[in-house]
Amino acid sequence: MVKRKIHPWALGISIVIVVFLVASIALTVIISQEDIHLVQEDYYEKDLKYQQEIDSRKRAEALEQKPEIILDRTAQSCSIRFPERERYDAIGGEVTFFRISDAAHDRVIPLRLGEDGKQYISVSGMASGQWVLKLKWNEGGREFSMEQRLYLQN
Repeated sequence: MVKRKIHPWALGISIVIVVFLVASIALTVIISQEDIHLVQEDYYEKDLKYQQEIDSRKRAEALEQKPEIILDRTAQSCSIRFPERERYDAIGGEVTFFRISDAAHDRVIPLRLGEDGKQYISVSGMASGQWVLKLKWNEGGREFSMEQRLYLQN
C-alpha cells in the first residue's frame, strides 16, 4: 500500500477557494435579508413638485427674519419660533421629522403656532440619531420651506 502525500500548495489553494465560496454565500444570504426601502414611496410625484420646493426654499432664504428651530435635549422637545408679527393664525403648514436611515419612523405634525408664535414638539420616544426637520408653511398665499438637521440623543 502506497501512502499518497498531499502537496501543501494544493491543500492551501483548496482551502482558500472553499473559504471564498463560503464567505460569498454567507454575504449573499445576509444582503438578501436586508430591508431595502425607498426614501420616498411616491418619489416620482415628489420629483414633479420639486421645482415648487426649490422656489419655496428660495423664498424662505430671502426672508430677513427666518423661523428658528431649537432642539432642547434636556426637555426632549423641539421648538419652532417665528419672528414677531401681529397675528400668527394666518400661518399654516406642517413639520416633518424625516428619519434618514428608516422612512418608517418619519413623523408629520401640523404647524399650529401659539399666540407667541411658537410651537413645541416633543421628541421623546423618537430614535436617537440624525433627523432632518422639514418646515413648510404658507403665509399670505405664498409657500415657504426650510430644513435643518437634528441629532437626537435619547
